[in-house]
Amino acid sequence: MSLYSYKIFDAVAKHQSFIRAAESINLTPSAVSRSIATLEKTLGFRLFVRSRKGVRLTREGESVIASIRSVLNAEEQLQQLAAQINGLEQGTVVIGTFSSVCSNWIPDIIKSFRQLYPNINIHIMQGDYEDVIHWTSVGIVDIGFASLPVSEDLIATPLFEDRLLCITPKNFKSKHPEFVTIDDIQNQTFVLQREGYNADTISFIKKYNLTIQPEFFIDDDQSILAIVESGLGISVVPELILKKVSYDIKIYPLEPNEYRTIGLITQQKQLLSPAAKKLFNHILDHVKNNIT
Repeated sequence: MSLYSYKIFDAVAKHQSFIRAAESINLTPSAVSRSIATLEKTLGFRLFVRSRKGVRLTREGESVIASIRSVLNAEEQLQQLAAQINGLEQGTVVIGTFSSVCSNWIPDIIKSFRQLYPNINIHIMQGDYEDVIHWTSVGIVDIGFASLPVSEDLIATPLFEDRLLCITPKNFKSKHPEFVTIDDIQNQTFVLQREGYNADTISFIKKYNLTIQPEFFIDDDQSILAIVESGLGISVVPELILKKVSYDIKIYPLEPNEYRTIGLITQQKQLLSPAAKKLFNHILDHVKNNIT
């Protein structure tokens, strides 16, 4: 068994497609298929179930993927360490993130990091909170942005307290001109993000035992703002979502104030490659010095 066959296996598992995996590693689909067949023969069991919708890992495939990714990560660490010893800064780091961080923080973080380390490649995967936690726990991404706390056995480093705000249509009448209270929100029609994106809002609702009328379950931040603007409901969202957007809505602080904690999640920090450690520390410094 070779490292390259492990890389092919990892690519197919990530993309759930022989064709997309082949494109990502510059091989033909037939070459990918042959490599997987050879690896399955060597291991003695099937790794993937094929269907018209693509491929998915078998139970046996699920049981070995963490070990295979550990081998690949160890090889990447060795290559980066050798480059560091030779006076070079190179490697590849994969970041997992959710939409508001991706649109507001990631561009400046990557731009400033590349100025310092032009030979380190950064790949970005965007999903919801649950996606990022899963990707980090199974080694698909090196560093993940998450809303803390996380339940998985991961190392969490707090970064930023992001205030929760109430957004309403223009015709909404609050009892107080400068903020809304829990009583103002009770029994309102609510616009929620779907499960996986809405942990902060759901925690807020549960904390105050709010009685709401959820009628809309939305995938993305912009759609929530558009639906609130149209007068179909109110919502409670993190302040970062409202950066760099322009919607005709009212934005109220909550009384009492509530926050989500944005943080970085990783597996054991000593397992991070040299390049990943540099990016991890760069993110800490960037948020401390530039995010308010």
